[in-house]
Amino acid sequence: MIDHVIKAIALSLDNGEKVYVGLNSIPAILGAFMARDFYGKTIRILGVAEADNPSEIKITPSTGNPFYVNDTPVLPTFESFDLAQKGKLDVMFLGPAQIDEETNVNLSVIGEYSKPKVRLPGGAATAYILPLVKKAILWNLKHSKSTLVKKVDFATGSAKFSKNRVIVVTNLGVLEYSREDKKWYVKYVYPWSNFTKIAENTAFQVYNAIQGVIDVNEEEKNFITKLDPDDLRSSLEY
Repeated sequence: MIDHVIKAIALSLDNGEKVYVGLNSIPAILGAFMARDFYGKTIRILGVAEADNPSEIKITPSTGNPFYVNDTPVLPTFESFDLAQKGKLDVMFLGPAQIDEETNVNLSVIGEYSKPKVRLPGGAATAYILPLVKKAILWNLKHSKSTLVKKVDFATGSAKFSKNRVIVVTNLGVLEYSREDKKWYVKYVYPWSNFTKIAENTAFQVYNAIQGVIDVNEEEKNFITKLDPDDLRSSLEY
């Protein structure tokens, strides 16, 4: 499943984009490298490890680890944030625990903020960058009515008042928010999913605009495995 999500992320990136990868974003960094080095897209990969378009990586449990990159110039985090402020950062990835129908995201708490059922790691720069980046790619590997919710328990950040593109990549498919009609459309599914399954597992209404089925062939799988030989990505499926 995780390799399909990685491919879906790679396909969501476009030529010429500056792509920022945050903490603990293994699917995002693998997807970015797949887009650049397998599909040949001319993207510039930036990240919290302060690497500027590294030539290669060694996957570790945290993409914030400065030693997971090799042969790269440095771009300090404050300069990446400055790019966002100037409207020059094209893509940022986030892995929220909850996403709602208005493009609010929750990385803070599940339940009441004062007495939460679960306290999450927090949003870091989510509230700052989410409305500024040109394209937000949100990923969640447990697509359900508890994760794609009608209204988030706590709004860590929001793209509600922005004009950017918001894409959600999950273990069931790819959705995109339409600002024109304020609806979420299902764009891609996987061999094990379909529109009905996605609709049944989403707390808000979704609409069918499926363009295809994303599957992973042997060559693509081998490329991902070469980047992540210890298979750390699979630990995220549980």
